[in-house]
Amino acid sequence: MFFGVFLFFGASAPIESIKLRAEDVLYRAKVMLGRAHKPDRALAIVAIDEKSVNELGRWPWDRKIIAKLVENLSGAKVVAFDVVFSEPTNSDEELARAIQSANNVVLGFFLRKEATAFQQNSNFDILLQSELLRVKKLSEKVSVEEFPHAETNTDLIAASAVMQAPFNSRPDHDGLYRRYPVAFLFKGHFFPSMALQVYRLYKNQDVELSVSKNGIEDLRIGHQEFPASNSFLLNFPEFSSVKIFSAVDVVKGRIIPKEDVVFIGATEIGIYDIRPTPLDYSTPGVFLHYTALSNLLNGDFIIVNKLVGALYVATGAILSLVVFLFRRLRVRLYLAAFGLSMILASGVILFAYFNFYLPVFYSILTFLFSYVASEGLMFSLSELQAGKVKKAFSSYLSPELLELVIKNPDSLKLGGQKRYVTVLFSDLRGFTSMSEKLEPEALVNILNKYLEPMTLIVLEEKGMLDKYIGDAIMAIFNAPVDLSDHPARACKSALRMLEKLQELNVGFRESFGIELSIGVGINTGYAVVGNMGSSVRFDYTAIGDTVNTASRLEGLNKFYKTSVIISESTARELGDGFVIRMLDRVAVKGKAQATTIYELMLPTEANRQIKQLYEDALELYFKGQFQEAADLFSIIYQRFGDGPSSVLMERSEKLALNPPEQWEGVYVAKEK
Repeated sequence: MFFGVFLFFGASAPIESIKLRAEDVLYRAKVMLGRAHKPDRALAIVAIDEKSVNELGRWPWDRKIIAKLVENLSGAKVVAFDVVFSEPTNSDEELARAIQSANNVVLGFFLRKEATAFQQNSNFDILLQSELLRVKKLSEKVSVEEFPHAETNTDLIAASAVMQAPFNSRPDHDGLYRRYPVAFLFKGHFFPSMALQVYRLYKNQDVELSVSKNGIEDLRIGHQEFPASNSFLLNFPEFSSVKIFSAVDVVKGRIIPKEDVVFIGATEIGIYDIRPTPLDYSTPGVFLHYTALSNLLNGDFIIVNKLVGALYVATGAILSLVVFLFRRLRVRLYLAAFGLSMILASGVILFAYFNFYLPVFYSILTFLFSYVASEGLMFSLSELQAGKVKKAFSSYLSPELLELVIKNPDSLKLGGQKRYVTVLFSDLRGFTSMSEKLEPEALVNILNKYLEPMTLIVLEEKGMLDKYIGDAIMAIFNAPVDLSDHPARACKSALRMLEKLQELNVGFRESFGIELSIGVGINTGYAVVGNMGSSVRFDYTAIGDTVNTASRLEGLNKFYKTSVIISESTARELGDGFVIRMLDRVAVKGKAQATTIYELMLPTEANRQIKQLYEDALELYFKGQFQEAADLFSIIYQRFGDGPSSVLMERSEKLALNPPEQWEGVYVAKEK
C-alpha cells in the first residue's frame, strides 16, 4: 500500500514517464466514448497550413500579407498570434498600422532560459503593459517558473498590439504536452500565459493570483474561480470538431470568420511548430492555446485531487489483499483479473464522464505489487521442500540442470531421449606442443582468456555447453531447449569464434608472442540426449553417431587446411545468409557410405570468388579430368593462397599421373 502511495507523491522521472504513457489510454477512451471536450463555438483557428504556403509562398511571409490577414479579422473581438515577429523588415510599419487599427490583437513572445540576442529596454517597457498587477505574494519566495530572457516582437509591432503574452508551454517527462501553464515570472514581473491573456481581454476582466512557495494557490478572473495550480491538465477536444480556416482564404477574402476569438498559428509540419499530445503526436502548438481557452471559457477542466488519488492508489492494495481470502489459485487469478478490470474501468468512466482524474497506473501497479508479493509468500512456503532438494544437489549440478531437477524430479533418473540436434566441436591447433614451451601460469591464463569468450558465444546463440575436453569445446544446439534454427545458430557460433579469435590474437601476440588457430566441426542429426553415467555420478550430454561425426569433421580441418567443416545434413538446413563451399566427398572412419563435406567460410567477397572457382575445379575432379582440375586448383592457390586448393591440387596431379581404373570421386579420410 505504502509503495503505491509513495510513487504517487514522489515518483522518479522514468517511472512518471511510463505512467504518463500508460494513462494516455484515458484520453483515447474519452474520445472513443464520445465524451471529448466540446470546443467553445466562439473560437476558431486561422491556420498557416500547407494550402496557404503553396499559394502565398514559403513562411515567413512578407508582413504586408500578415497585415491583410489582420485587416480581414478586424471584426473579431480578439485575434491572438502564436507567432513572434522578432526580426525587423521593410513591411513592419504596414503591419503595425493594421494591428493598431484593428485594436484586437494579442501578440505572442517567447521566454527563454538562455539567449544570444540583446533585450532592448524599450521593448521591456512595452511588455510591462501586459503584466499581471493583481498578484498577492503569500511568501517572500514564490514557486513560479522564471525566465531571464525573452524573444520579443520588434518595438514598432509590439507597441501596436493591445496586449502581449508568452506562448511557452512545457512537455511532461515523456515529451508529450498534457498541461497548460497559468503564468510566468520575467524579470520579477508576472505575465499570464497566452490563453489566460486572451481570456482576460475577451471577458474584459482582470486576473487575480495568490502565489506562495508552493506555487499558484488561488486563481480568479473577475468573480469566477479556477483550479489553482502553476498549470492545469488540458481537456482535449476531438480535433475534427475544431473550426479551422486556411490563412490564404482569409487573406484573399474568400472566407471571413465570424467567431469572436481567432488564434493564428502554423499547422504546416514543415514550419516545425509541433507539440505531441496523447491524441496526436503531430499536434500544432496553436491547438494548445485554443484548447486551454476553450476549457477556461466553458469551465470544463480535468479535476485532480491528490487526497482522493492517494486513497484510490491505496484501494489497489486493499483489493489485492481481499483476493487472498480465497485459497484456490484459480479463484485468486480470476478475482485478480476482475480487480484489475474494476480499477481500470472506474478510472476510465470517471475521466470520460466526469472529468475526474484518478492515478490508474499507480493503483494497478500497487495492486500487482501487493498481489505478486502475496503470491510470492505463498509460493515460498510451498517451495520449502524443493529448497531442501536444491541445497542437497547444488554442489554437483549446474544451475540450469538444477532448475530442471527442481521442476521435474524424475529427471534425476538415468536415461535420455532421441533428439534432432546440431553438435559443434572446436579444438585449438597445436596447443599441446605449445603448452610444453609455456609456463603453467601463462598456459592457464591463455586458456581462460580463450575459453571464456568462446563459451559466451555458444550461450548467446542459445547453445548448451556440453563440456570442455582440455582446450576443446563440445556444444549442443536444440537440447535441452528447442531451437527451430539450431543448424544456423551453430554455424553463427563458429563464425563468431573465428572473428573473436582474431581479436584475441592481437593481445596474445603482444603478451605471449603466440597466435592461436582453431578447427571446428559441425554436424546435424539424431542423437540420444540426457543424463549419462552411473547412479552415483552422471552428466547431461549427447551420444551417438551424430556426435562422433562432428568430432571427426573437426579433425579433418588439419588435412584440408580449413577452419570450419560442416556436414551435408547441416549445410542442407542453412539459408542464403551463409557462404559455404562443397569441400570434398569423403568416407570417414566408421562410415561405409561416402558423405559430402562443406567448408563454412567468412562472408567476404574474396571467399565468394574462391567458392565459385573451387567448385568449378571440384566438378572437373569428380568427372576424372584430373589435369584440368589440378590446373584450376593451382590458379586458385596462387591467386588466393587457398589451403583446400593446394590439397586438391596435389591429389589431382597424382591422380593425373596414375589414373585409377575405377573412379568414384571419394577420398578415404584417415585419422592420425
